[in-house]
Amino acid sequence: MHHQIRWTAQRIEQYLDIIEPLVYRIRQRLPPFRHKLLDGPDAQPLIDRDVDDSDWPIVHSNSYWAEWLTDFTLRTYFKIPTGWDAALPTALHLPLSTSGDFSHPEALAYIDGQPFAACDRHHQEILLGPDWNDGHRHLLALYGWTGRHGWRTHNLGSRPLMGQCSLVQIDVPTRDFIKTARVALGVANAIDENDPTHGRLLRALATTFNVLNLHEPQGDDFYHSVPAAHRLLQEGVVAVGPPLDVTIIAAGHAHIDVAWLWTLDQARRKAARSFYTVIRLMEQFPEYHFTQSQPQLYEYVRQDYPDLFSSIRDRIVEGRWEPIGGMWVEADCNLSGAESLARQFLLGRTFFR
Repeated sequence: MHHQIRWTAQRIEQYLDIIEPLVYRIRQRLPPFRHKLLDGPDAQPLIDRDVDDSDWPIVHSNSYWAEWLTDFTLRTYFKIPTGWDAALPTALHLPLSTSGDFSHPEALAYIDGQPFAACDRHHQEILLGPDWNDGHRHLLALYGWTGRHGWRTHNLGSRPLMGQCSLVQIDVPTRDFIKTARVALGVANAIDENDPTHGRLLRALATTFNVLNLHEPQGDDFYHSVPAAHRLLQEGVVAVGPPLDVTIIAAGHAHIDVAWLWTLDQARRKAARSFYTVIRLMEQFPEYHFTQSQPQLYEYVRQDYPDLFSSIRDRIVEGRWEPIGGMWVEADCNLSGAESLARQFLLGRTFFR
């Protein structure tokens, strides 16, 4: 009752929304993208340095920029400033549209003509390695597809709204603190309010945010207060009670329908985007493991992105990427005949071997 009266959970949620943007300690706007609409997913991606994009239309931030089901290339440049702290992770923040939209524009990002990572509604941040902190200007080209923006909300034909794309530096302590706080708040909200754990978690969160310096949240005082606030929150969570005597093991997986809300060609591109995301995550998190079925997707990648296919094979040898299933594609088994199903397994298992 005490926390209901004081709206503790709602206040913490508002606090988290306020400080979430502060994960990016430094921002530098990218020059506006120039864009070209393509005839289809088989068109040349136009990602090389020698492409003349001087007459391409400019996409400004906070503008609507493409129609439904449209293939595109977006091009701009970035240069990491000389004075940026090399100890802070540097990334590209690429909100090509509203982050929560179900069918969001997706693209494979090329840096200086080489495919590197994907950006979509779940992956708007591309972490950059030290190789690009060399004082030179680098070409960023996005080769993608707009999808069905607004499809789930029945806002048919709506156009994606370009956000402010930026080069950013990440404050890791702030991001770690927000993760801990959101998990604690989520658990508290999931527990019955009559359970003592509910009140203890909310009390720990309220105490923590009293310590966090929010008077000038953009200033150094805020960032200096984060480590102490995080330690206090962790101590508060421990004091709530002992953890359950269980071990949870989870592995990543990308369920990619070969035929769904996109054409077969888009499924082919989607496989490459998803698998580049996995490779980048494995570089960032050495303990991350991934599983993936459907030899058809691997075959597409083998044909289109041989370097990516080689990286996948290396991760399989390491035991971090596990091919699963046995069918060539995850088939609809309602109407398939016996011979068709047998062939699915014969071809699929042979490919995996």
